[in-house]
Formats: sequence, structure tokens, C-alpha cells
Amino acid sequence: MRRVYVRKIGILVIFLCLGGLSSALAKVPDAPINKKYLKSGVVFDFTIMGSPIATKEQCVKYLLKRNPLPLITTTPKQLVDYYYLEAGLEGIRPDLAFAQALHETGNFRYGGDVIPLQNNYCGLGTTGNGVKGAWFPSAEIGVRAQIQHLLAYSTKRAPVMSIVDPRYTLVKSTDKFGKSFTWTDLNGKWAVPGKTYGQMILQIHEKILTEK
Repeated sequence: MRRVYVRKIGILVIFLCLGGLSSALAKVPDAPINKKYLKSGVVFDFTIMGSPIATKEQCVKYLLKRNPLPLITTTPKQLVDYYYLEAGLEGIRPDLAFAQALHETGNFRYGGDVIPLQNNYCGLGTTGNGVKGAWFPSAEIGVRAQIQHLLAYSTKRAPVMSIVDPRYTLVKSTDKFGKSFTWTDLNGKWAVPGKTYGQMILQIHEKILTEK
């Protein structure tokens, strides 16, 4: 698969060429992303770690447009706030982490093994055949666990907050620890076989940005 990476060095080049990182990032949503990349194999791939590209308002708007009554234990606005808070503390892109949750939960409709009361937004510990996976005491802790799991795949730096992800240590004990730089690097790791797992998340994120 041919991929276009948004790497630190690429950001630096953009900064130098366009005269500022903020103006460069402002242009990212208007980039010519191939809307058929799931079939074409061409992906505009973002790094897992970094700053948000979409706004909180865009995330909430996208969710409520697709599911006016999401099955969550808090309000949509508060849930998005948790993503921006928890991901911001760890250096993970909150808007893309939220897009991952949308993908995993079917826009918070669920319907699989996980139920809403688990506050498990990314299928942590689910293996199919009715195995429900991890339970978290609140929406905030559920978001924190997801962010820490992303951190385990994307960097070897320890989480800022106390570890609540029950599978963080498991990832740490494998050769996958800290090896995923972009979202498509999660293919076959977070989900198995998951050949287009990262692309599905990126596609949702693109729709959040374009407000479609």
C-alpha cells in the first residue's frame, strides 16, 4: 500500500515552505484526499500522535448527525471534551481517537459484544463469541484507557496518568510496543486481520472535517 505520511520532518518542511505551522495545519482539511482510498490503496495518513485537526464542535456535530441519541453515559459534548483533555495530556490526536471510537461503536449504537454501560469505546479486551471485554467506572476513564492503549502502540514513553488500560502491559511485552507511527500502522495490530482498520478511521475523520 502506498501511503502519504504526515511525519515530524514533513511538518517541518511545511513550516519552512509556508511560513508557519499553524497556517500549514489550517490547509490540511482542504488537502486532496482520495475518497476511494479504501479500494485504491492511496491513503492520506496522519500520525497517531500530534495536535487535533478537527474542532470539538465538528466532532459533536458529526456524531449527532448520525445518531441523535448516542448510547453513552454522559453528554456528547462532555464525551468529546474528555477526548480532547485525555488525548491532549498524552500527545495523541483527540479528533482521530474520537473517530476510532465512532468506528468501534457504530456511532455509539453498539450492537456487538460491548454494551454502553461498559464505557469501553474501542473494544478493549473483546475477542468475540460474547466476550464483553473491559469495564470502566466512567466515560472519562474509558476514554483514558483508549488513549493509553493508543500510546502503547505509538510510543515507548510511559503514560502521564496512572495506567487504567488493562491491556497496556500486554502490548508493552510484545514487539508491537511503540512501533505504530500512523493510523494505518495499526492494521493487523489493533484489529485482526484489520487490513483496512486505519483507513476506516481516517475515512470517518475526513467526514468530520468536511462535515458530511
